Amino acid sequence: MGQSRSLIFLALLACGAPATTAPVDHPIVLPPLVDLAPAAGLDMLVDARPRALLAHAELLPLLDMVVPDAQMRTFAVRHGDVDPRQLEDLVIATYGPSTLVLAQGDFDPARLERAFGERTTRMTARAIDQRGGPLSTILRLEATTPSDALAVVLFGRRVVGVETHAIAGRAGPLRVAELFATGRLQRARPSLQATPLDVAAKALGDAPVRIFFPGPFEGESAKGLAGLLQAATAAAIAIRPVDPGSFGSERSPLDVTVQLFGAWGDDAENAGQRFAAAIGSIARSDLGRLCGLHEPIRGPDLKVTPTILTVSARIDGQKLARGGRASTGGQIDEIMAK
Repeated sequence: MGQSRSLIFLALLACGAPATTAPVDHPIVLPPLVDLAPAAGLDMLVDARPRALLAHAELLPLLDMVVPDAQMRTFAVRHGDVDPRQLEDLVIATYGPSTLVLAQGDFDPARLERAFGERTTRMTARAIDQRGGPLSTILRLEATTPSDALAVVLFGRRVVGVETHAIAGRAGPLRVAELFATGRLQRARPSLQATPLDVAAKALGDAPVRIFFPGPFEGESAKGLAGLLQAATAAAIAIRPVDPGSFGSERSPLDVTVQLFGAWGDDAENAGQRFAAAIGSIARSDLGRLCGLHEPIRGPDLKVTPTILTVSARIDGQKLARGGRASTGGQIDEIMAK
């Protein structure tokens, strides 16, 4: 018996200590990206799915026309290998002077942090708000540039948030987004779950590109769309690619829907006609003509209800891309160079 025990003891020594199982690192469970953008103080919200949109191969030449591939590659090199074309989701929201950008994809946190440090003047804060492995750590960075203050939050490897014009010591939209992500904010509501954009999001439906403007509209903005914005609660735009089919890829058709929300009631028909006329005036403007909006493939079509005015049209994506590049090329070049 004593010899058997000695043999067992020697066998254990030979095998070494029992192996320990490494803790399992689970990705952070996040709501849909758009549900991280707070409603309070929102001026405008863009909700886009770049990868799904560019799965339509006929749209790739259009994007290259507006933002050349070389600029995209340069942007990725300067921003931790983040290629905007590969993002699964992209949310851009403005809050007065601040802009919140949320992106979902596959990121390397170390590269993003290094790129952030290289492109800022002085790092003012670095904090681990949630400790975990590579998939579950939440890292917050704050820094200044010669013209701005920036904040970045890395949610593991899947989501990154950036706030421009961040104010030190103030809980800006990025901080609120982080609280939404970690379930620590129960009373506030995300943008598309709060009045008035909850109704607008439901009515507009799903689309790879959606743009929302919450009311009330005041000052000069209230005069827009033939004065209809003064009584509107929200406005929304959806862009949906269409199978080129008989149109041919040289036109790359896009369905565009513009909706205006308000209590139109018995005046809905009259308000709808004014809305359609205002959209037509925009299409015939110099910029509208440059983008081919005055010559749609189909439409514009008007639909009215007591609470929603809708104008929809099918437009030539090629003309839109050429006009967009001609009118905003300098601004786009400047943005991509940053």
